[in-house]
Amino acid sequence: MGTHLECVTLTTSHARKTRNYEEIETCGTNRRQFVQGGVLSALALLLSPLAGDKTQTFKIGMAATTWLSAAPSIESYWNATKAISKLNIGATEGDNSNAKFDISYPNGAAEFVARSKRVGVHLCGVYQAFPLHDSPKGPEMRAKMHTVARFLKAAGAEYIALGWDVPEIGGKVYQRTADDVSRAVDSMDELGRLSWEEHGIVAAFHAERDIPKEMIIGILDQTNSKYIRLCADVGHFTAAGLDAVQTVKTYASKLVASHWKDYDPKLAAPNYLGGGATGDFVELGKGVVDFRGLADLYRQIDFSGWVQLELDRTREPSISVSAAEMRSFVTDDLKLEMYPARH
Repeated sequence: MGTHLECVTLTTSHARKTRNYEEIETCGTNRRQFVQGGVLSALALLLSPLAGDKTQTFKIGMAATTWLSAAPSIESYWNATKAISKLNIGATEGDNSNAKFDISYPNGAAEFVARSKRVGVHLCGVYQAFPLHDSPKGPEMRAKMHTVARFLKAAGAEYIALGWDVPEIGGKVYQRTADDVSRAVDSMDELGRLSWEEHGIVAAFHAERDIPKEMIIGILDQTNSKYIRLCADVGHFTAAGLDAVQTVKTYASKLVASHWKDYDPKLAAPNYLGGGATGDFVELGKGVVDFRGLADLYRQIDFSGWVQLELDRTREPSISVSAAEMRSFVTDDLKLEMYPARH
């Protein structure tokens, strides 16, 4: 095991003391820097000068979500990395529910790592959803967390964006309850502890739009900051009725990763939200999310983690068109740098 250290967060209602984090080199980032990033972000938020005077410290990749949503398979992931590499982007995140990395490479990550190097795009983390409120499935969830975190450690990745999956009941979205939230918090804390203490992989809560905003805030407040951090999906925050910039600012001490996708409230909503729902995700710059405000905030707090550009599905002639549009928005409009491809 690596060198241990003590990391003390700000004394606020959203942070508590954390101890014994390992220092491990993975995915081009020193793990000490990665885990301490939330603490440094919160301190910088209070002490730093204006964002316009700050340089970009966060790294920007392109999530493979759009490709994997269209055709869930490990080969779709590799197709995504080829397209991402052509855009001169060298980092990505994949949805493990669709790519099944841990199942596709049951004998270890050596083959995966070698192929990633040939393509020039490395995997920095995955999205993994669990039925967190379903306590009887605890052993199953823990076993899955072991296999996913073990694969990610071997692959040189850093984090798991932890989603809360719920079933459809009679074709309608399951309505979470206060008791569900309590059980989900307990499940997250345990899964996060397992992932970090046994594998050195950070678990970060990823909220989605079908979770009421009051529950999202409650989960962020109640989960143990030592084991559960924040993967801020600014599109889902906005769709849930939260102010994305203010929410990230409030929970900056927890932030370790972020999904940047835009949201248009005028579009028809995805079918899983039921009839009458409105609003869907679009390419960056086409919706209402304040990315300039987010870019300023991330510079202001010296955020050094990963931002992944993301889109669930495209309305363009191809996924690559959407990806190129989002990259151009970030580099040309926001004047930010993408993480370079490794060729």
